[in-house]
Amino acid sequence: MPRKPRAISESNIYHVVIRGADRQQMFEENNDYAKYLDILGYYKKECQFEIYAYCLMSNHVHLLIHTPNTPLATVFRRINTRYAVWFNMKYDRTGFLQQGRYYSEPVNNERYLLTVVRYIHQNPYKAGIEAFPGESYPWSSIYSYLSGNSALVDIGLINNLIGDSNAFTTFHRETEGADCLDIHKLTKRLPDDVAKELIIKETGCPTITDFQLLPLLEQKKYLVHLHEQGISIRQLNRLTGTSKGIIQRTLTEGTPHNSEPQP
Repeated sequence: MPRKPRAISESNIYHVVIRGADRQQMFEENNDYAKYLDILGYYKKECQFEIYAYCLMSNHVHLLIHTPNTPLATVFRRINTRYAVWFNMKYDRTGFLQQGRYYSEPVNNERYLLTVVRYIHQNPYKAGIEAFPGESYPWSSIYSYLSGNSALVDIGLINNLIGDSNAFTTFHRETEGADCLDIHKLTKRLPDDVAKELIIKETGCPTITDFQLLPLLEQKKYLVHLHEQGISIRQLNRLTGTSKGIIQRTLTEGTPHNSEPQP
């Protein structure tokens, strides 16, 4: 089954979500959040994109960026790889840190642009971490707007659209009902019976033995493809008989030769 192509933004503005593999933590302590922002700042200059909003949560990241000069895939391949290598070295671990491909949606008009900004900034509030947006959670771009000064966030466009600081605060305390790549929906785990049916449908292998008899290259293609369909590493381990180490290395490397498994 071919991979669904990403929706292209006419404005080159995207809302992007990156989540930890199997819901694992992407950030263990404050230095990890700071390091991610350092990497983000480095590639912002390197790849020439603008950042309109961000929020780093413990197991996922929201970013709103404008990237007219460098393809979105290139930007996040570099950011994700750089951070994952650093994180794995720091904690003496191996394997896949991020969950498959990043998620993205185009932002093509001013109304939705403001909706996404508010949605991103309300993440800590909706998670119960703070009493109102901007109260205390430090890993969000809302403070760049509240202070009016930031080397990382490009605050000019949003400020021009919203108005003064009072209007900004009022806007962010209004209830945001839009989903905007809701992380809870993105991370919903497939039940094992559904995952098994999907594996059989995609691979034509009704048993673990049948899957293990496939050529190794074909197995790897399916592992990447099935993971992107929402089947977790643990489920792939149980339902295909492939070790977690092999699955993690395969996902880190990506689909061999950028090809898709054939139905």
